[in-house]
Amino acid sequence: QIILEEALGDLAMIGGQGNPFASMHKDVLDADPQDEAGKQKLVEEIRGRAKGAIQQKVYPAADALYSKAIKVIPDATLHGNRSMVKLALGEFGAALDDANEAIKLDPAYSKAFYRKGMALTKLKRHDEAAEAYDSGLALEPDSKTFKDLAAKARESAAKALDEPPPLKEAKPAIKMPITKPRGFDPKVIATAKEGSKDTEMRGYKVTADGKKTTFFNHDLDDEAKALIGDIRPKKLDEATALESSEAGGQTGGASVWNTAGTWEERTLTPWGRDRLSELLVGVEFVLPNDMGVVKTTKLKDLEGDCSITMARGKKKHLFDWAFSLDWAVDLKGVGKCKGSIKYPDVTPDCDQDYEAQIEVDQSTPPSARALIDAYVRSNGSGLQPAITKQIQAFVGEFNAIE
Repeated sequence: QIILEEALGDLAMIGGQGNPFASMHKDVLDADPQDEAGKQKLVEEIRGRAKGAIQQKVYPAADALYSKAIKVIPDATLHGNRSMVKLALGEFGAALDDANEAIKLDPAYSKAFYRKGMALTKLKRHDEAAEAYDSGLALEPDSKTFKDLAAKARESAAKALDEPPPLKEAKPAIKMPITKPRGFDPKVIATAKEGSKDTEMRGYKVTADGKKTTFFNHDLDDEAKALIGDIRPKKLDEATALESSEAGGQTGGASVWNTAGTWEERTLTPWGRDRLSELLVGVEFVLPNDMGVVKTTKLKDLEGDCSITMARGKKKHLFDWAFSLDWAVDLKGVGKCKGSIKYPDVTPDCDQDYEAQIEVDQSTPPSARALIDAYVRSNGSGLQPAITKQIQAFVGEFNAIE
């Protein structure tokens, strides 16, 4: 009966006259601060409420909240977040408009290109989606997400071209005479070495040392080799590398292979996967009134990578992760509850504001709803802040690596 009353209350708040969320968020939707500090405070409050609405999949409420925030302070991240909401609502054209506006406000906001690509994909404009993902990849050169999505978009575009057109009445085929271009010999033949069974090989030739190679391959003779010299890369010893680096003014940790500091990448993905497993499994939050301890039990579906790059003498620590965490709690007087939290996008530009998607197993008792909403679904208290703290511990350790 209590659950039914709560459901009817939710419907009343959503289905009332006028603004459908007036009862739920009337204070912020009607607020009209005049000073800059007041506007900033209002937008931060709206961000928190909108994120909570998304976690509970109440997308119309999130749409109304982000729209209000955009009216107060137009911001690239607000447009990007509303683009995500519009996608969830099936309003793909509006999602694309928000993504474009976010890019206009902040061309370096890589997530806006992700939102744009997703909207264009839903609109079946796969070539444009691939271009959007390419733009995001230009901002994050090591992002596996952008690489995979761009490849998938191009694959979808190719499939769309291969789809047969609608059937039409067949017309008699017109036979065209076959002509050959003047002066063109279609057979490019090289003579095989003496004693070989194949005396002719179209498009191939045999080198002096008896190896078969393409007709267009060109071997350097001794005179050319002497002129060019040995151009193979050579590793410098530490003393020579240090002397060269000091002479050229290069600093920042480039290896002895890259004293110019142009581009270098060191992959730390295996370390990152192991460290995330250590930090994120067993995260706990003690519920009030001795109701129990909710904790993460398993890390699964871990995808992504992390690396340190050196470009033009500047070092960058880059990571891009997506994963899910199983959670469980044995509530006192209620029973066992469990579910999962999915983190689809953990990157440096999240700025500790990680999107989390909560799922509750159907075996969880309905009477546990209030506690789960307060301490699992909420991003302000409970399990999520504890997980965020561990993610930030990973970020700190990763950034400390030289």
